[in-house]
Amino acid sequence: MIESMVMLPLALVLAFFTWRKSPSLLRTSMRSAGVRFVEIIPRISIALLAAGFIGKLLPAEAVGTQIGPDSGFYGICLAAFAGGITPAGPIVSFPIIVVLMKAGAGFPQVVAFLTAWSVFALHRVLTYEIPMMGWRFSAVRLAASAPLPFIAAYLTQGIMVLWRG
Repeated sequence: MIESMVMLPLALVLAFFTWRKSPSLLRTSMRSAGVRFVEIIPRISIALLAAGFIGKLLPAEAVGTQIGPDSGFYGICLAAFAGGITPAGPIVSFPIIVVLMKAGAGFPQVVAFLTAWSVFALHRVLTYEIPMMGWRFSAVRLAASAPLPFIAAYLTQGIMVLWRG
């Protein structure tokens, strides 16, 4: 809801400046936005449907045990691994994260999942990064980034302690 309250006025301001530059540019932009809207709506619908299925298939007890708040370093490692190999964009990944939270995953573990998904995303590394940047760059970047999910998870734990106290 908040993002809509920010994005709508921003979009209107941008539309105004686009119109001032060229009314035909505004029409072209609106057509392009309409095409993107039509392309993304089915993806969002399918992703939300898949997340709903995942939510019903994931046993809450297993999630709580494996990546729950008391799962410690093991849970953080498992969540980071799962995040790194999740072959999806944000339309699928964020609903999965919501499902994990509802099933009892801990904040640090979910942060590790999200950080690993953002940084490692194996499908993006294999399809974009290595072909475009090369093996050496990818290997160095991945090695340099390896601690990030763990750092983020442990910082989350510290913040949660401060937040409570």
